[in-house]
Amino acid sequence: MAGLGIGIASFLLLFLYVYNDLTYNHFNKNLANIYRVYEGNGAQTKGLLLPKMQDEIPEVKNGTRIFDWDGFRMSYKNLAFPENIQYADTGFFSVFTFPFIEGSAKPGIKDKYGVVISKEFAEKYFGDKPAIGKKIRVKFDNTFLHVNGVVDIPSNSSVKFNILASYETGETISPWIKGVHDWYNTFSNTYVLLENGVKPASIQNKLQRIVHENFLPVGKNKTKLNLVPFKDYHAKEESNRTMIIILTVIALGILSIAVVNFINLTITSSLSRIKETGIKKMFGASRKQLIIQMLTESLMVSFVALLLGGLITTLTLPYFNQLFGTRLHFNPLQNPILLLILAAIWLVIGIVSGTVPALFMAKAKLTNSIRGSLSSVNKAGTARYSLLIVQFVIAIVLIAGTVLIRKQISFMMNKDTKFDKENVVVADLETWQYQDMKAASQKFKVISEELQASPYVESVCFSNTIPGTYNQNYNTFYTEEGKGDKNIRLRKAYVGKNYFKTYGIKVLDGSGFDQDLTNYKNCMILNKTAINKLGFKGATDQLMHESSPTGDEWKVIGEVDDFSYQGAQNKMQPLAHFFTQHDNLADWNYLSVKAKPGAALQVIALMKKEWKKIPPLATANYFFANDKLNDYYKEYIKVNQLIAWFSVLAIMLSILGLFALSSYMMTRRVKEIGIRKVNGAKVSEVMSMLNKDFVKWVAIAFVIATPIAWFALNKWLENFANRTSLSWWIFALAGILALGIALLTVSWQSWKAATRNPVEALRYE
Repeated sequence: MAGLGIGIASFLLLFLYVYNDLTYNHFNKNLANIYRVYEGNGAQTKGLLLPKMQDEIPEVKNGTRIFDWDGFRMSYKNLAFPENIQYADTGFFSVFTFPFIEGSAKPGIKDKYGVVISKEFAEKYFGDKPAIGKKIRVKFDNTFLHVNGVVDIPSNSSVKFNILASYETGETISPWIKGVHDWYNTFSNTYVLLENGVKPASIQNKLQRIVHENFLPVGKNKTKLNLVPFKDYHAKEESNRTMIIILTVIALGILSIAVVNFINLTITSSLSRIKETGIKKMFGASRKQLIIQMLTESLMVSFVALLLGGLITTLTLPYFNQLFGTRLHFNPLQNPILLLILAAIWLVIGIVSGTVPALFMAKAKLTNSIRGSLSSVNKAGTARYSLLIVQFVIAIVLIAGTVLIRKQISFMMNKDTKFDKENVVVADLETWQYQDMKAASQKFKVISEELQASPYVESVCFSNTIPGTYNQNYNTFYTEEGKGDKNIRLRKAYVGKNYFKTYGIKVLDGSGFDQDLTNYKNCMILNKTAINKLGFKGATDQLMHESSPTGDEWKVIGEVDDFSYQGAQNKMQPLAHFFTQHDNLADWNYLSVKAKPGAALQVIALMKKEWKKIPPLATANYFFANDKLNDYYKEYIKVNQLIAWFSVLAIMLSILGLFALSSYMMTRRVKEIGIRKVNGAKVSEVMSMLNKDFVKWVAIAFVIATPIAWFALNKWLENFANRTSLSWWIFALAGILALGIALLTVSWQSWKAATRNPVEALRYE
């Protein structure tokens, strides 16, 4: 029963994890009618698109744009902290129905400087005091945001924020946000709420008319607008649905192993009750009565196991949430689907585990039952061995999956990034708690000069982005008139002098922002993918025009290698770097320092020393260049840990079942073993005889499991732009481990049986 309870608890934990993923965004009452607008394959759209859609497409009931890329230094009373503000249209809360715990959607973000904050933000800075009316100072000047509401954002929401303000507020705080009012800048996430019953296909012609009338004249943009159902957004863009399927299979697999163990034990237990059944038959018990009795007993036992599983789930869920970064809740009475699942588990386990042995017992002849023998024992044995095969099929697939996923993660993390990830140390300037920005700028200037003069340092650079933090900032560029007139959607990045030199990014052609600063006005550097897509034969002296009100002309002065600016699971995209200067160095996000080989720790020590020495004082956050890039793999590592933990649990449950089954089978063959030993059989010969059947069943399980594992894992690998090979040794290792586990488990029982005194065995038999 304990094994079944553990199996049920394991299933419930994985079910809650999978259910949380499958119900992403379901808290939105309008979910069926919410769509995200895409420009081609890009998730960001032009600023004026939504107002135009609302004006010209009556089927659009409401909509909102979201801009989530503006970070500020803020303060509340004596607390100073960095925080991102997200801007949205005032129709935001008409589209998304977040639950308010303070205030309401009216006024929400409708009045200037009014903001809605998350529950986490409120608790972090305001504690248990009411947040309504609190004022947050922005950029340490006289701009204050006042809190109009607090929302509880579910963990399974694709739209998240700490501070939400209107675009009107954003234009005051950051004047460049006014760029949302044109057909050039592409940095808005656009969502629309369609009228009931309206399908995207019915308004597609209207969407393309907007493109034809507004996109083409201003930027030669020939894109197609697509409406993606928001209910499918998480599955397509954020979640690895193949991984969710794998976790579902694991959950069902563990439950199946536990149920198989329970059925095997029930069958074994029923065989010891042959005489009891025979006596009941002799006194008139019918076949139906015997089956009902065993079903009732089985349902009672399975119900107790279900309660045990629920208790284990309740006790372990907090640790599960902490370990895997989730916010799962086990509330069967508040979740009808979970309650239905629990009822189904109870009935299926109870009925199946009760019916199988009941049928064997009911079919037994009265004379055989009273003598304590059962003609259908062989059939029962076949059933148990078949269930054993199922267990090892599941175990082999889980072992192979764990190894392959770990191999893929290792492949991505060790892939050549084509930048120096070992010797570059980064200071995160976004986290500094400075109120005097001029003093902070002077501090950064002195520190950078001191670092550059150090014998441990090769180069220093400031930038607004580093590998792993390239934001979703795109725009369309087109080539010079008369030279193909090609357009391309480029991801934009802004960097300072010596960026490519510091990161060791190879410049394939031209220069890399490392010469006289005045040379780089209206200059851009493209990556290899962009150059190839444009068909340029040489990177230098090519001209590009940006889709902007002024149609800015940019000169391509260089080509850099396709370095890993995002996770290896993603396909390389066209990328453009622009040279930027900030008079105030505090406007930069990162300070990167390239240490000489082997001197990274000395550089970190030097940076800490300089930061403490030069006012104004503040704590520092340092990391290596590849740390941000590795953040892309956190979700995969988390899921791999999930699979590894539950694979071990599945194997342990299989061992328990195999141990019980082998113990019973050895007991049945005690007389046979005694006779063989009397006739001169060696211990090794007896053990070999007893073990060979189990080896045969594991071999059959391996033959069945290998194609299943190969198909499932091959489908999973298709999700990655860069993937490892599905090597033969993965399946061989899984089979060998399964066989080794089986032999170790069975050999203990067979050794005890083989070394038993044959005289005692024959006497008791």
